[in-house]
Amino acid sequence: MKGQVKTYIALIFVVVAIFTGFYIGSVKTERKYSMRYNPDAPASLLFRYKLDTIGQLILNQYVDEIDNDSIMDRVFSSMLSSLDPHSTYISRKELNDEIATLRGNFEGVGIVVRMINDTVRAAQVISGGPSDKAGVQAGDCILSVDGIKLSGVKMSNDDVVAHLRGPRKSVADLKIKRAYETEPRLLKVVRDVIQTPSLSFSSMIDKETGYIHLTRFSESTYPEFRKAVINLKAQGMKRMVLDLRGNGGGLLSTAIAICDDLLPGKELIVYTQGAHQKREEEHSKPGGLFSNGELIVMIDEYSASASEIVAGAIQDNDRGLIVGRRSFGKGLVQQQVALPDGSAMLLTVARYYTPSGRCIQRPYDKGTDKYYEEYIQQILNGYTNDSLLSKVTDPTPYHTSKGRVVYGGGGIYPDHTISYQKDTNIIYFNQLISSGAIDEYVVNLVSYTGHKIKKSYRTPEEFIRLFKVTDNDLEAVYRKASSKGVARNNKSIAAYKEQIRSRIKAEIGEMLYSNATFYEVLLWTDTDIKEAMSLFK
Repeated sequence: MKGQVKTYIALIFVVVAIFTGFYIGSVKTERKYSMRYNPDAPASLLFRYKLDTIGQLILNQYVDEIDNDSIMDRVFSSMLSSLDPHSTYISRKELNDEIATLRGNFEGVGIVVRMINDTVRAAQVISGGPSDKAGVQAGDCILSVDGIKLSGVKMSNDDVVAHLRGPRKSVADLKIKRAYETEPRLLKVVRDVIQTPSLSFSSMIDKETGYIHLTRFSESTYPEFRKAVINLKAQGMKRMVLDLRGNGGGLLSTAIAICDDLLPGKELIVYTQGAHQKREEEHSKPGGLFSNGELIVMIDEYSASASEIVAGAIQDNDRGLIVGRRSFGKGLVQQQVALPDGSAMLLTVARYYTPSGRCIQRPYDKGTDKYYEEYIQQILNGYTNDSLLSKVTDPTPYHTSKGRVVYGGGGIYPDHTISYQKDTNIIYFNQLISSGAIDEYVVNLVSYTGHKIKKSYRTPEEFIRLFKVTDNDLEAVYRKASSKGVARNNKSIAAYKEQIRSRIKAEIGEMLYSNATFYEVLLWTDTDIKEAMSLFK
């Protein structure tokens, strides 16, 4: 993709060279275009004229046939990405997915698919959804939809999902094959609206501590959050762990709404400002659902944007403790603008600032590639150096409401740092996950025995309490990993056996029950959460 973009950028420069008299090559033709130059004309008019002229030349005069939509998508993407790393062009094909993510729902059959080799598996069947009602089970192989072959062909995961999705009330004819049956089944699935919760899990950790894990900030996040807080308070919650690890952000308005429930009244949450946008401030209102109890917010290197707004507001107002690792560092605000052909663009229109005045955006003046290279280097440095000062890109001191010094210029720095695990034994555990060995074993296990497991453990609670991953299961995973080039490491197995066992159980629970089951199983072996809990004392 990057090579293609560079090719088209070069093509544009060649066209521009024709206008300015610089000729490349020995064979050329000349075609003059005249434009009356007016030095007082708005810059936007000149920009539009040049863009229109170059576009017409490429589309009408270029030596080879080209795909109009493809070249426009790539040129506009290149143009916007040259401004900053987060301004971007969204094609018509991508826009529906983007809208569905922010809305928190989509229209489809209600199956989470997983491609293993060239076989499409139902990795999760949404409980109560269209496929669940039609009789699809987790682990089923999906052979075709509406006569279009899905398994046994080279098809991307995105294309598979596109075939399964469709308008509400439309019918999808699924041909599925169950592992323990000889003949395939033909099922009619009536598509519907599928909710995709952004609050993956909430629960009481002990008699006084509630735990809430958010995966993104969509339109549905705040109602989900509010419902969880009310439920946990009814169970006796006096202190909260809000887990934003891995949360890449989303809607600014949702982040503000959540801060509103966590802060006392009249506290500054965030302010935004840009060259063409005056300073706009957001303050909390009195009567927040959880504005008094003790609070810990967990972040890591994948927490970005709206997650950082929440963490910054809590930290700068001295409302709670920020625990974990330095966040991503995205302090730019994008506005989504719909374009006439059904595509859209995200244009950066402002920077946001935490209450103390920090902009936590990482520098991007060296270009997008360098921007992400430095982010990766930040993660690598975290394995070798735990010093906060070694990571600060802006040494300017800012002060919280109680006078504590905090820093900006590249993410939110936690009040309490949880270092990366430097134990070399964890490498094998990570390889089991990244190689797909656990994934594939679990899918195959559920394909053959999932219906029996669900019959024995009828609720997620029964599964979490009673289901056991056997040593035979572990050995099968190690063999699967070996077949993928991950050499068995007995020392690592001895050190991380229970974590491996817990991960296998979590993935089985996710396939058969819900995402919440996955997080609940892992909760009790999460050492970072245990460390965060100890800080309440």
